[in-house]
Amino acid sequence: MAHAYVTFRRRLAIHAFRRFAASLKSSAEILLLVFAQVVLGLFALAALPPMYAASQAGLPAIGLLLAHGLAMALPALLVRKRVLPLDVVYWLRRLPVPPSTRLAADAQVAAMMVGPLALLYAVSAAIWLWQRPDWLLPVRGVLGTLFSLLLSYACTVALLWLRARRAPASARWQRRLAPPPLRYAARQWRWRVPMLWHRLFWLPFWRNENMVGRQQSLMLAAAVGSALPWMQAPPGIARALLALATSALMVLLTDRGDKAVREQIGALRPLIAAWPLQARALELAARAFALLPALLVLAIVFAGGLPHGVWTRPAGRVYLLLGCVAQLLLVAIPRFTPRARVGLVVVQILVLTAVGSELWQ
Repeated sequence: MAHAYVTFRRRLAIHAFRRFAASLKSSAEILLLVFAQVVLGLFALAALPPMYAASQAGLPAIGLLLAHGLAMALPALLVRKRVLPLDVVYWLRRLPVPPSTRLAADAQVAAMMVGPLALLYAVSAAIWLWQRPDWLLPVRGVLGTLFSLLLSYACTVALLWLRARRAPASARWQRRLAPPPLRYAARQWRWRVPMLWHRLFWLPFWRNENMVGRQQSLMLAAAVGSALPWMQAPPGIARALLALATSALMVLLTDRGDKAVREQIGALRPLIAAWPLQARALELAARAFALLPALLVLAIVFAGGLPHGVWTRPAGRVYLLLGCVAQLLLVAIPRFTPRARVGLVVVQILVLTAVGSELWQ
C-alpha cells in the first residue's frame, strides 16, 4: 500500500495536469485545426535526434544524446511549479516524512510527467524503424532513445527534489529588508500613474513565483533576435521562417502581456476601490503599457527595412498598418472568450506572416 505522502503528491499532480489541460483546451483545438500537419510532423520527428545521434560514432554522439536529454527536460522546469506549488512546499517541509518516501513521491510524479514523452518517443521510433533510412542502426537507435528518455526522467526527478527542498522566501529576503523607521514623517503623496504602474504592475510580475516578467523578457529578446536578421536574410526558407517567428512573437508579446495585466487589474480592483485616485485611468495606462514591447519590435523591423526600401512598397505599408492594428485589437476589445482570443491570435499571426512574405515581391 502506498504511503499517504506519495498518494497526496500523486493526486496533487493529477489535479495540476487537469488544470493545465483545461487551460490549453481552447488553444489546442484551434492550433490542431490550423497546424495539424505540422503537429503530425513533430510527432514523427520526436525520436529522430537521439536515433540519429546513437547511429553515429565517437564522443559527438554522446554529446548529442546528453544535449537532447537535457533539452527535453526543460518542460519539467516550467511544469514543476504546477505539480508542486510554493505554499504546498512550505507546508510539506513541516511533515515528518522520511527522505526515501519523499524521493519515491518525486520519482512517481516525474514518471507521470515524462510518460507522454515516452509515448511520443515510441510512436516516432516505430515510424523511423518502419521507414528504415540508410543511416539508421536499429538497436543503437532504440538504445539511444531510451538513454535520452532516462536522462530526461532523472533530470525531472532532480528538479522536483530541489523544488521540495526550496528555502522559504522570508529566509532569503530577510537580510535585504531595511529596518522600519522609528518615526514617520508626514508626507503629501502625489498619485502619479507611472509610479503606480511600476509598483502595482511591474514589480509584482517579477516577485515570488510570478513568471510574467521573465516570460515577457525572453519573448522580447527572441522577437528582437528574429527581427534584426529578418531584413538581412537571403530570399528563401530562412527569410520565411524569420518572418513567421517575428510576427508570431510580436503578437504573443501583446497577448500574454495584456492577459497578465487584465488578471492583475481584477486582483487589484477590490483594493484600489477605496483609494483617492481614478482607477479607470490607471487601468487604461497599464493596458497601454502592454503595447510597448510589440511596438518596439515593430520599430526594429521598420528600422531594419529602411535601407532596403521595403516600406515604400504597398506590402510594406500594409504590414506596418496591420502590425499596429493587431496589437490595438488585443488590448482595446474589452472581453474575450478563451477560444475567440486564441482564434484572433492565430489569424493575426497567419495574416502578418502572409503579408511579411510578400515584402520583397
